[in-house]
Amino acid sequence: MPKFQRIYWLEDFNWKEYASLYNAYCQTKQNYYQQTAEALLSAIRISQDAQIVDAGAGTGALTSELMRRMPHAKIFAIDLSSEMLHYYKKRFKKQIAKRQIKVIQGNVENINKYVRNSVDIIFVASALWDIELSPFFKNARKILRPNGKIVFNLPALVLGETKGFIGFIEKSVRKEMPGKQLYRRIILAELTKIFRQNSYTLEKQKHFRFTMSKSNVAKFFKVLRYRYPFILFPKKLSYKERFKLCTKIFNTALKKMPSKGISEEGYVFVIGKA
Repeated sequence: MPKFQRIYWLEDFNWKEYASLYNAYCQTKQNYYQQTAEALLSAIRISQDAQIVDAGAGTGALTSELMRRMPHAKIFAIDLSSEMLHYYKKRFKKQIAKRQIKVIQGNVENINKYVRNSVDIIFVASALWDIELSPFFKNARKILRPNGKIVFNLPALVLGETKGFIGFIEKSVRKEMPGKQLYRRIILAELTKIFRQNSYTLEKQKHFRFTMSKSNVAKFFKVLRYRYPFILFPKKLSYKERFKLCTKIFNTALKKMPSKGISEEGYVFVIGKA
């Protein structure tokens, strides 16, 4: 079973180029992160005066959806990357100046060290698979109000269902390069155990499905080729070799993709204090 990898700590990871491409991609219509953010927000009712954490905020895909629906929301945005937060700060300059949004650079696994307030909701949008689960859920509980919630999404593939866009990527890579390279799996039994150990109750598990156009996938691949060489490719290859091979496989996969695009599938989880 593939385990958690701290790929963002690696020296070869090119944060500058990745953040720039990621930010540009997030401006495209119906992109992956926008559509997963919509799925998260549709799974829970939020009061207008809620205190919210955007954990693993990136360049602001979830925050953007929150601002569209709740223009006066109070948000704590946390991300590991200063490069990502550079674009986040530019995007929400007015809200930050008004102290409506507080931006924090740090590891969300230590969320209680950065957010001293009690909060109503912690969102983890398309980021949980890049987090060490036990410390995050343990420390997140410390800042949740009695009726507070944690809301996160996982692709179907991560839960062991070999379907959806992320499943398509893994299948494409393994077809060209047979071996043991697999995307991280977080089985439901593992999650349930962590919830129980940290006194959470699973309140909702909601399936989602959305379609990405072929042109949008082509743009997304330009971002993901900076990430996937660290996940699905043999470590014996140099980073340049992995990057080149990843680009080649993505280009081949794109040619084979139906003209109508491809669907992603996954689940949104809502948990609360037991």
